[in-house]
Amino acid sequence: MAYMKRNVNFGFFFLLIATLMSLAGLSIYYQTTFKDLYMDYKLKLDDLRNISSTLSTEKTKLEQTSQELNIKEEREKELSTQYTDLKTEKEKLEDQKATLQKQLAEKTSELVQKRAELATAQAELSISKTELNAAMATISGLRADISRLDDEIASLCACP
Repeated sequence: MAYMKRNVNFGFFFLLIATLMSLAGLSIYYQTTFKDLYMDYKLKLDDLRNISSTLSTEKTKLEQTSQELNIKEEREKELSTQYTDLKTEKEKLEDQKATLQKQLAEKTSELVQKRAELATAQAELSISKTELNAAMATISGLRADISRLDDEIASLCACP
């Protein structure tokens, strides 16, 4: 029995050594695995920080672009409004121009007509002045005749 007891103790000792070696092997395996996982975690964390930094930078750029786009949209609306106003003003001015050109044409034809009337009136005036001068000359001649005849009448009446 001592032999069996020794075999059993030896078996338990061998089992204990195997268990300890298994435990040591598992500890080394899990430690290596944990170390690899921790290194992967650190790499992924660094990548995540870099991505977060890049994302933050891109977010800032996107906000700036958005603000610039809003400013451009406001300018575009303002320019569109100004364009519409200027287009309306241009159409009004073109209408006024057409009206004024029509009035100018009417006034020009009226001026031509008035000039023709003026020329006719000046010709009539010239004729009238000529006739007046002729009549004045006739009147002067007749007055001279009257004066002469008065003198003759007076000289005839003075003869007894």
